[in-house]
Amino acid sequence: MQQRTLSRLLIGDLPVWMQRAHPVTRYELGVTQRAALPTRLLRAFGVIMAGIALLIIGGLIATNLLTRAPGQTPVETINAVLYFPTLALQLLITIIAVTSTAGVIAEEQRRQNWDTLRVTEGGAALRLRARWSAAVFYRLRGLLGVVIALRVVLIGLLLYELTAFQGRYLDLLIIGITPEIDVALAVILTACGLTAAILLPLAGASFDAAAGLVIAALAPGRTFSTLAQALYICARIGITAGLLIGVGQFISGDLAQSSDVGAWLLIGSAGALGDWGLFMLYLDRVSALWATIPYGIALGAGMLIYALVCAALTDRVLALAVRFGQARE
Repeated sequence: MQQRTLSRLLIGDLPVWMQRAHPVTRYELGVTQRAALPTRLLRAFGVIMAGIALLIIGGLIATNLLTRAPGQTPVETINAVLYFPTLALQLLITIIAVTSTAGVIAEEQRRQNWDTLRVTEGGAALRLRARWSAAVFYRLRGLLGVVIALRVVLIGLLLYELTAFQGRYLDLLIIGITPEIDVALAVILTACGLTAAILLPLAGASFDAAAGLVIAALAPGRTFSTLAQALYICARIGITAGLLIGVGQFISGDLAQSSDVGAWLLIGSAGALGDWGLFMLYLDRVSALWATIPYGIALGAGMLIYALVCAALTDRVLALAVRFGQARE
């Protein structure tokens, strides 16, 4: 019986070459011995303490160091407290995804295996793809599971809010938006946003891990590889911070709006590239964007399309990494 994992719940059964039973994947994962009970308990305690620390930090940020209430309602409070801890976990996922794949070719060269893999038909491709799948679907599954579980909590709160006003809350939120649509289409577009928020962490981590393989194939030596990883991670964090700061300024009215298209692209990019759709899971914030930006209600659909395009692009980046890796001496 196959082990049920987060990835199978989201995308179904993994391809054969990604499963533990495949020789290359088994080689990549190695023989993992079960840790002793005291070690496992110590790890669990460390994880719990780290989670509590993140929640405390999230609460301090949400209350501006305990100088204000985090929200006027329980739903707003929970969203405010969970936002930054979840964002921090997502950035940690990016860092691990890149760093866990960027050294694979150098490792095989030290073991004097890379030349053999290059001349073996499909050998280099299987090795690189095995490192990618191990990073995303095995080593990161715990963090991805936590991030998606927190999203499920926020989605549950959002759906609870939709039951207000005898279930007519969504009807009220779409009054006066551009363009005018019926509630059935609004439900579909809202569902697209919720689906995108679930898929984007997996799509983003997959792309980051594939980017790490490109670094592995192109960066000669440990120094250049480390520098390339640092530049990628800094760029990724900088893009996230810049987009989210821009969204905050737009919502507060401090950002000069050049056009409706520019505002739509800013918000959409912040959701797709910035926090992987996290800020879209608070209904009051989302409805304000619907009312402010023409076609704002289609932001969720746009992010869902981006998630699918990102998945397709990841496959192309993997193919590119294989081609560069084959050419590397």
